[in-house]
Amino acid sequence: MILFLLKIFAAILLGWMSQKFYPQGNDYWGLNEAGWREYQMLFSNPKKFFTEIFISPYQNGYQGFFNSTGYWNDLKNTLIGKSLAFCNILSRGNYYINSLFFNLVGFIGHVALYRVFADIYHKQKWPVIIGCFLLPSTLYFSSGIHKDLIIFSMLGTYSYALYFSIKDKARLKYSALLVLSFILLLLIRNFVAVAIIPASIGFAISSKKKWNAWLTFASVYSIAFVLLGIFQFIRPSFQPMKIIAQKQQDFLELPVASSQIDKHVLEPNLQSFVQNAPQAIDQALLRPYIWETPTKFLVPLAIELLIYELLFIVMVIGYKKGEPVAPFLLFGFMISLSMLLFTGYIVPNIGSIVRYRSLYLPFLITPILYNIWQSKFKPNKHINL
Repeated sequence: MILFLLKIFAAILLGWMSQKFYPQGNDYWGLNEAGWREYQMLFSNPKKFFTEIFISPYQNGYQGFFNSTGYWNDLKNTLIGKSLAFCNILSRGNYYINSLFFNLVGFIGHVALYRVFADIYHKQKWPVIIGCFLLPSTLYFSSGIHKDLIIFSMLGTYSYALYFSIKDKARLKYSALLVLSFILLLLIRNFVAVAIIPASIGFAISSKKKWNAWLTFASVYSIAFVLLGIFQFIRPSFQPMKIIAQKQQDFLELPVASSQIDKHVLEPNLQSFVQNAPQAIDQALLRPYIWETPTKFLVPLAIELLIYELLFIVMVIGYKKGEPVAPFLLFGFMISLSMLLFTGYIVPNIGSIVRYRSLYLPFLITPILYNIWQSKFKPNKHINL
């Protein structure tokens, strides 16, 4: 109950801060206003309310699944707006009441991840509770009326369903949760769904066959890259690097943000991606630096990141070789690494990078906390990364 109240407090704080510091317009309150318009349509024109979601107003129809404009890009906000329409039946458009409804769903992501990590790390509840519920930026950014809340919740739900479907031998409820969460991820933020596929295959194979997790994941990702190259050769119109380069260009064409950072322009070729990899890694994993805070809002986030970096160093110093790594830890690590690298390539402002990164921190920080906890408080136990 206390953990859920913290979630609600974070939601209220996010709503208040976004309205106070960005009264001219922000995504959170903008989506809430869109939900009110959808509510009015629900009663004035219910046929349009339910059918327009399947109709594309664009000349290119339903093309451009990964584009930054078009039907598929609009769909994510449309789905959130129509969900808010039903919330507005009770809330009458009040942002904070709608936020409460949304966070009933958002809290599922925390609980789902907790159950997985608690099963992996038996009887070590505190590092798991902290990692799954109390990471400040994760708690904050996954609490607003926004796509991030849905992504975090569905990512946790998918992880839970995948883990226990293999451990408990695929029950119907796990299969249903797996399909539902994947579809929502695909519709709301398709690149996350793409990143999940090879990680899921690696997890499933290494778990069922009891193969070495590192070798299994390395093999799966190597094969995936080879298949992408072959498919691009067979079908030249399929160019993943071109899609990513275009996403970066779309971000660069947006109005300059207060936390804007310089980025090298990506070219749709392997050489450009390799050359820009150090910058992408730096911006996705290490920024903002503690001395680099263009806005006051970034100061606590820079301090939080510095703490995580210090915890990582402490874990490495105290690390002792133990049992083989749990496949789920590599599953979470590979999804996080894929999405953080993708974010580092395309996003040109620190504020957005911090927000996107926050959704994957539980996968990275929970194992660090556990290993430190084991080395400090359970010195006779093996620790696993």
